[in-house]
Amino acid sequence: MAELVKITNDNLGTVQIWGFHGECSVRDVAAALEKIAAGLKGDSHTIHVMSGTHGYCGVGQVGAVATREQRFAEEDRALAHPVTADNKAIAVAVHDFNTNKLPAPDYVSAAMAKLNKDIRNIVAETPGIPTFLLAYCCSAGTKLRW
Repeated sequence: MAELVKITNDNLGTVQIWGFHGECSVRDVAAALEKIAAGLKGDSHTIHVMSGTHGYCGVGQVGAVATREQRFAEEDRALAHPVTADNKAIAVAVHDFNTNKLPAPDYVSAAMAKLNKDIRNIVAETPGIPTFLLAYCCSAGTKLRW
């Protein structure tokens, strides 16, 4: 079961980045879109779903909303109808930030460099304050169990 986690600080007017502890499914992503949206207010919001991999998934998962063979299907997108706290519609954009093999030997650095570059480009090209959901397992790190 995936646990949704806000990765960034709660600073008003800054980009929000959310991710998961544990494996996530398309349904987890749809539920996350609804939860994130409920915390937003106003018009012109877009949640950017970053589907891909951090490069070292123990179960080989590439992303909850995309695999190497297929993209996030329209019927999967229909699972979520995110609206803000004040009932404004939110656009959802899906980005396959990394669904290929990563350069060795440091998969983690390669994935993070690509993710950071892609997020910066989206922020620079998107009006308003975009929100990001990292839709792949352990995108918020692994949760320690004692």
